Amino acid sequence: MRYIIEHTKLGFDWLDLLALIILLVVVIVWAVRRHNLKSEQKDLEDQLSDLYADDSLDAEEADGEEADSSDAD
Repeated sequence: MRYIIEHTKLGFDWLDLLALIILLVVVIVWAVRRHNLKSEQKDLEDQLSDLYADDSLDAEEADGEEADSSDAD
């Protein structure tokens, strides 16, 4: 079996196969972490937009109250 593996056309050695497996593991871990970070970023952006939407509604209400009080003068 060793002779067949050492004399194939691709010429892979055991260390080459080990490096390929490690590379695949690194790429898979990178892809999973990137996916998780993208979903976390989307969630945080949604929270931020909700926060700004609430602040803008509060500001509009405050502006409306100031306009009402100035009309009463």
